Amino acid sequence: SAFNEMQRFWDKNLALGRPNSPWVIYRPHLPMITSFCHRVTGIAMGVVFYAFSIGVFLAPGDFPSYVEFVKNLQLPQLFLFPAKTIVAFPLVYHYINGIRHLTWDAGHGFELKTQYKSGAIIMTSSILISALLASIAYW
Repeated sequence: SAFNEMQRFWDKNLALGRPNSPWVIYRPHLPMITSFCHRVTGIAMGVVFYAFSIGVFLAPGDFPSYVEFVKNLQLPQLFLFPAKTIVAFPLVYHYINGIRHLTWDAGHGFELKTQYKSGAIIMTSSILISALLASIAYW
């Protein structure tokens, strides 16, 4: 039966000392990290968008009053700048990495050397652009 066949497979792997999952034996590498980060930022933005929209819809009062409330907290710049950068990062990263995926769809950039180079450029530029966007209010 299929169950017996599956049981023999797992018993054999256990006897040979093989790991049960690939992340046990594979070190994370840049293409893997960029792919994971692209998926996480996309899902996170979707979840936050819907949660925020529903929260604003259900909350008493209006949106400008909540903005004024946050302004009146007078949070220090050492808190606001990193917070704004972190909020901007998913959108910037997902957008730039999406362009990279479009170039892959066109059949370019699959060489391993190119994937590492473009991954490093995307990570670095996403962080810098996010910080730039967060700093616009301070100019």
